[in-house]
Amino acid sequence: MTTNIKLMVVFSKLSLAFTQRLGKDLEDLGMPYSLYPILAHLSEVKRAKTQKLGQVAVISSGTITHAVNKLLKLGYVKKVQDEKDLRVFWVEITALGQTTFDEVHKEHMKYLDYLLGDFDETEKEAFVKQMKYFGKTIAGK
Repeated sequence: MTTNIKLMVVFSKLSLAFTQRLGKDLEDLGMPYSLYPILAHLSEVKRAKTQKLGQVAVISSGTITHAVNKLLKLGYVKKVQDEKDLRVFWVEITALGQTTFDEVHKEHMKYLDYLLGDFDETEKEAFVKQMKYFGKTIAGK
């Protein structure tokens, strides 16, 4: 097996295992995996356009609409019309959404610390740097 094929297989297995473990933890905490990055972003910026949320969560425009609607139904976000451009709507995190995210995030970070506990900060930083390099190189082709 060539090194390129090994890299492809190892990266695919790592990605799948990591997302499955994180997804299971979030589900156990009552947070769908697809909604977590949206609430994480809104927790930081407080409001964003739907398109930006799709980019952050790495999901399509149709899927982000469904996700935002689910968050609306749960009361975690609200839609607010832009005062200057009435065609634009912002998605804002609500107090309930912030509280729920904070509780889930706190527990989820404990689980992430557990999963990555065998690696020191230097190893994790080196891996992040290498993965960013791979991603930029591949995306630029």
